[in-house]
Amino acid sequence: MADDLERVSRGLEAAKEFARTYRFEMTDDYRALITRVEAMPRNQSSADESGRWMGSYADAKAWLAAVRPASRK
Repeated sequence: MADDLERVSRGLEAAKEFARTYRFEMTDDYRALITRVEAMPRNQSSADESGRWMGSYADAKAWLAAVRPASRK
């Protein structure tokens, strides 16, 4: 357990150093892309998201089928 904590601690230190040196510059093209995506009808606050429920239901069924014991299938 102590070895795992030490490994995680070293990983966090490395991530902290990377975050200090990393610089991200948004270009005008990238900003324009963000604006286009935000303006899409499906990204509006009044967008109909009822179709997502069927996907969630299908995902849940697939997960249950995968984890259900073979004797109960």
